[in-house]
Amino acid sequence: MEQPIPSTGQAASLARRLRALEEGAIRARAAARALQDASPAEAALLLAELLAWPGEDGVPARAAVGQALLDPESGLRHEHLAAIYEEAVERGLEAVTQLLLSPPPHKEFQEPFDKADARLAHLSLGHKKSFARLNRDPDLLARLAAEGEPVVVRELLRNPQLTEQFAVRIAARRPCRPETLRCLYEDRRWRTRPGVALALARNPYIEAGVALKILPTLGARELSEIAQDGSLHPLVRAMAARLAAGRSGEEPGGAGRAP
Repeated sequence: MEQPIPSTGQAASLARRLRALEEGAIRARAAARALQDASPAEAALLLAELLAWPGEDGVPARAAVGQALLDPESGLRHEHLAAIYEEAVERGLEAVTQLLLSPPPHKEFQEPFDKADARLAHLSLGHKKSFARLNRDPDLLARLAAEGEPVVVRELLRNPQLTEQFAVRIAARRPCRPETLRCLYEDRRWRTRPGVALALARNPYIEAGVALKILPTLGARELSEIAQDGSLHPLVRAMAARLAAGRSGEEPGGAGRAP
C-alpha cells in the first residue's frame, strides 16, 4: 500500500514559480528544468508530493509536468526519467510510476470502410485545411471534424468560430485517430478547458500515456467516474482511482483547470 507523502514544501514552491509563468511551452519547459536539475530521488518525491496535493493550487504545475513529459523538446533526458522511475518503484510511489508511463491507446483506431463524405470528396487537403481554419459554415466544419484528419483538425482548432462545445464533440468522438486527439491536447486554446480535458481523458482511443498526464488536473468526481469506466485502459482507471482517493475532500468539478 502506498504510504502518505510527507509535505516538504517543494511542490508548493514549484507551483508558485510555475504559476507566475505563461501557460504553455514556457511553463512546461520550466517544469522540465526543475525535474532535470533535481536528483532522481528528489524528483520522484517532488512528483509524488505534487500529485498528492489536494485542491486546485497545484493544477497548473501538474498540467505543466504532464506537458513536459510528453514534449520531446522539453529537455528531460530519457536516462534521467528512467532513473526517476526506478526511484519511484523502489519507494512504492505508484502514482509517479504510472505518470511516467506511455502506453498506447486502449482501443485501436481502424480506418472506416464506408465512403468518404460526398461534400468533401472533391476537396484537396490544402482546401480542407483552408476551409477548416477560415470557414463559418457549421455544417462544413462538423463534416471536417468528423473526417478526423489530424492536419485538418489542427487547422480547425484555430478557427475563431469554434466553440468549446464543438471542441468537446471532437474530443469525445469514437472511433477517433489518436493523433487527432493529441492535436486537442497540444492546442493551448483548448487543453485547459474543463470539458475538453475530461472528454480526452475518457476517450479510449487516446494514447493512454496522454490520458495519464491529464488525470492529475481533474477533480475528485471526474476521477471517480473514470476509475469506474470499463471502456478505458486499466492503467488509466487505476491511476484515476488512486488520485481520487487522495482528492476525496475536494469540491467536485475541478476538471482541467490550469490557468
